[in-house]
Amino acid sequence: MLETWEEFDLELSLYASFSLPLFEEHGEGAFTKIYGYKAGLRLRGYVGTLEYEGCDTLEASLLSGCWFDPLEEARKLPRRRRACFYELWQVFPGLGIAIDPWDPKALFYSIFLSRNTDYHVNTVRWVREMALRAGGEEGISSLDPRSVGSSYQLAQLAEVREEALGVLDRLPRGLDILGSEGFYRSVKKDLLALPYVGPKTVHAFGLFCFGLTQLAPADRHLLRVARSLGLVDEEVRLPRKELCMIYDCSRGPSVCPQARRCLTAIMMEELGPLAGWFQTASFLYGCLYLSKGQDPMGLLRR
Repeated sequence: MLETWEEFDLELSLYASFSLPLFEEHGEGAFTKIYGYKAGLRLRGYVGTLEYEGCDTLEASLLSGCWFDPLEEARKLPRRRRACFYELWQVFPGLGIAIDPWDPKALFYSIFLSRNTDYHVNTVRWVREMALRAGGEEGISSLDPRSVGSSYQLAQLAEVREEALGVLDRLPRGLDILGSEGFYRSVKKDLLALPYVGPKTVHAFGLFCFGLTQLAPADRHLLRVARSLGLVDEEVRLPRKELCMIYDCSRGPSVCPQARRCLTAIMMEELGPLAGWFQTASFLYGCLYLSKGQDPMGLLRR
């Protein structure tokens, strides 16, 4: 059993993660990993605790998301930025960052296939079916994505699969993958060089596979929430692929010529290690509330 912060919500943390398709829910609050590394491990969340079997404590903390305590990180922020964080934390106090550094191929597939579609309706279904068929990283390499559907996302994945797997095959596995050095040196530029792969995809891969919580994958949900809370103004822009291939955001905002107006760069500078959590919470807020015409924070009235 692993102690977590009191509000930690395993179900919500997995729901917000690109590793969700690699798990199946069995009973209320219990999840079994169906793919790849430690397939068969079980996680169950309670108030302030996480039960696990089939893995060790560190593996359970990373896969569940409870390794990242947002409230602890927020205490390090200046007051104004901390206030912006609290706006979302009041809605999602149980949200952790559930990552999987052991199954990078499946994570990349999940992120790639989430573009311009309903993640929980379509992407999770496609990737879970591939996961069940493949069993693990070796099996998924030989599986044609078009065998699980006819969408253009699956067709595009089939088109870039060989080159993408070539990049991913060079990566270490597990704990050795964590951190920014390998991401910026070995992955970011090579993946961005592929067709259909943009900054959002690569930054999400850095967040959910490498554990780089300072990365905020830029999307419409993040843009809407960040503007409403005054973190960015109307001049902000989404990251540009051609610039992301050249410049390294981790070296500071002065490096890239668009950094002062780039949504991801601004989030990194304003929120530091909380940028990825803030983006994930913004995604949840958009999916669970704004898309249904609800607005519990009153964002649209600001």
